[in-house]
This record gives sequence, structure tokens and C-alpha cells, in this order.
Amino acid sequence: MASLLFFASAALALVFSIILGLRFRATHAPVYAWWTLSFAFYALAFIMEAVTVSGNWHLVWEYQLYIMASAGLVGAMSVGTTYLAFPRSRVPFGYALYYGLAEIALIVLTLSQPPTLQGSWYTLNAGTHAIVGSTDVVYLLLSAVGGPIVVLGALISWWKTRKYSTLLIAVGALIPSLAGTIASQNGAISLFPLMNILGLVLIFLGYLNALPNAHVSRQPSHAASSSSS
Repeated sequence: MASLLFFASAALALVFSIILGLRFRATHAPVYAWWTLSFAFYALAFIMEAVTVSGNWHLVWEYQLYIMASAGLVGAMSVGTTYLAFPRSRVPFGYALYYGLAEIALIVLTLSQPPTLQGSWYTLNAGTHAIVGSTDVVYLLLSAVGGPIVVLGALISWWKTRKYSTLLIAVGALIPSLAGTIASQNGAISLFPLMNILGLVLIFLGYLNALPNAHVSRQPSHAASSSSS
């Protein structure tokens, strides 16, 4: 049952990623590019969880992919949120550069310093005693820094625009974090993917309504300018 729920979560994240990718294609807004990448990482992480939850993490490469994706999804989501909170600032570009370098470093270190697969699925899923050495430091630089930025960026955007949909991003980001805490404490395994699905849906709804007129293609504006001339 838990495995099916994780696969459902992965499928949902992939669908959301495709929709946001189409939104980026229509608007060219950087927020949608980063959020598309974030949901793609979500899908990869959920797939790795789905194939291991019935037993345990036995294959190193599965856990390596999980490490890269789980940290990458938080980092990419936080970059998108900085573009939402500070659309006319250089802050998002600088943070995006930080994220890109950190993710590359994480990939290199994860491959060169393989994780130790010792412990239950719960503890390994939380990264406890599994992510070792420099990899653990870089992982924290992505996940521990990115998580609060997602929430704070959404709150800053709401404060500036009073678009209540951005609050869904903050709430949705907190739910998977709570789910991870429950899982690390050997909580109900089926509750973990269900809470992640709820978080995904709330975040996605927040994304869809984060920007004004985001669903409108640029083509009509060109037509209007041609007719006016």
C-alpha cells in the first residue's frame, strides 16, 4: 500500500512538473522554470522511496539518486520563491548561482563518497547516519537553507502583493517537513506519502496563482499591438 502511494505521489509530481513547464513556455517567467525543476526532483525522490519502502535501502545508487533529488527539490523550489519575492532584484540570480554550485558539489560528493546504508528505512529516509562527510555538509546547505527560504519567500511575496494564494506555498512546504519528522520517528508509513500529496497539491495551487495573469500567453498582446498600429 505504501509503495503505491509513493508511486502516486511521483506521478502527481510529474504531472505538476509538466504543467508548470508549459506555464514557463507560455510566460518565460523564471519562477516557473525553477518550480518545474523542483517538481521533477520531487518525482525522482518519490520513485526512489516507492521502490524501497517495502524493504529497505539496499542499493547504493538508489540512495544516491534520492540524496541528489531530495536536496535538489528544496533548493530549486527556494530559488523559484526568491524570484517570486524579489522579482526586480539581483538576489534571486545570486541565490540561483549558490544553489547551482551546491547541487553540483552534492552530486560529485555523493558519487565520490558513497552513503552508508545502515539502519531502518525510516532513519535512512531522514538521512540519519547515512549521508557522510562533506556530503552531509553540502546536503544541509541545500535542504536546511532552502526550506526556510521557501516559507519566508512566500510570506514576503504575500506581504508585498496580498495574494493569499502565495500562503498556500508556505503551508504546503511545511507539511512535507512535518511528514518527514513523523517518518523519522517511525510514524505510520502510509501517512508519510499522503501528507506529501497534500503538500504537493497546496504548493501547486499556490504556484498556479502566484503571478498575475500567468495563464495568458504573450501572443494576444502582440496581436493587440499590431491592430493598434
